[in-house]
Amino acid sequence: MENSFDIAVVGGGPAGSMSALNACRDGVSVCLIERKTEFGIPVRCGEGIGKKGLMRYIEPRQEWIKATVKRSVMVSPSGIKVQLANVEESFILDREKMDADLVKMAEKAGTRIFSGTTVLSVKQNTDKTYTMVTTDVSITAKIVIIADGVESKIARCLGWNTKLDLKDLETSAFARVVSPFIDKESCVFYTGSAVAPGGYAWVFPRGNGEANVGLAISGDHSNPGFARKLLDKFIEKEFPAARVYNYHCGGVPVGKWLKPLSNDGVMIVGDAARQVNALSGGGISFSLFAGKLAGSVASKALNNGNVNYAALDEYERTWKKKFGKQQERSYKLKEFLAKNGSDAFLNRIAQSLSKENPEKINYLRVFLKTFAKHPVLLYKAFLLFR
Repeated sequence: MENSFDIAVVGGGPAGSMSALNACRDGVSVCLIERKTEFGIPVRCGEGIGKKGLMRYIEPRQEWIKATVKRSVMVSPSGIKVQLANVEESFILDREKMDADLVKMAEKAGTRIFSGTTVLSVKQNTDKTYTMVTTDVSITAKIVIIADGVESKIARCLGWNTKLDLKDLETSAFARVVSPFIDKESCVFYTGSAVAPGGYAWVFPRGNGEANVGLAISGDHSNPGFARKLLDKFIEKEFPAARVYNYHCGGVPVGKWLKPLSNDGVMIVGDAARQVNALSGGGISFSLFAGKLAGSVASKALNNGNVNYAALDEYERTWKKKFGKQQERSYKLKEFLAKNGSDAFLNRIAQSLSKENPEKINYLRVFLKTFAKHPVLLYKAFLLFR
């Protein structure tokens, strides 16, 4: 059985569903292909996002928001706690619910959904369309939007160099934890070589004594099972006798975004495109923006009758102007910390900040202190967090 569409989106995460949703709004035929039968499971994410970063691209439903957090705490390797009370209000999301709802919204707008369907191969035809052979059907499309995650096979098949250096890939372990010791009011971040070498651990409260607890370690510090062992050790220390469930692991890209972001009749978005803050590993807002933009540019190109690189390049140009330079700045700062962020260095920063008024401390203040002796990086930090 063969199915023909104007646009085929591969991957049902936020970047993919936003691509499909926004393309459908412009009257083109769209399908979304997802290898899993359930959307949003498992969630390889701490589920935290700034309120503005979410509401700028979509109006959130109340049931997507598990908790609202108005402060953060950073814990140094030696245990010095620095409270940040002057931070943007953030949401802790229910990504399982949000991701599933975004797909339903795309379907309601006209997207045809192929769930539990794996793309086995993809090729460009002589008429410049693309044909994908899947486990169930053959699908042909004028434009393919690749949104199948960090391990994207489709991007590799279509000519992108998807290889990542170990230092640009974080190995992450995640769990849900129920404990009376969870700080219900704060997102808490832990640093140090004993906790998460080359990365950090986090505790994001979800309400009712539950939190997303996880950690990410740099790929060049990792080996099979190491992240999970460190997470178990961390939870046992910080939340003794806690109820722990929903363990899972995965890779998070923290490199530079892929170039180009489009080619003749094909675009790449989200984790597949490495559209992630390289310093924190956060990528929800980037994915929402990129998906929305890619869907709109793709449908516009179709309506104008041309889907070549020149027609689709508006996507990359807009991404670069809006977030591309910001992401590259985060990568430079990440590289500095990878080289210079020893436990002693992080403890000195924390010791200095602990003497300041928490009501005046925000993320910009933390990083201005961190890069105070490095003028170029100081300026990049200012541009990133202003």
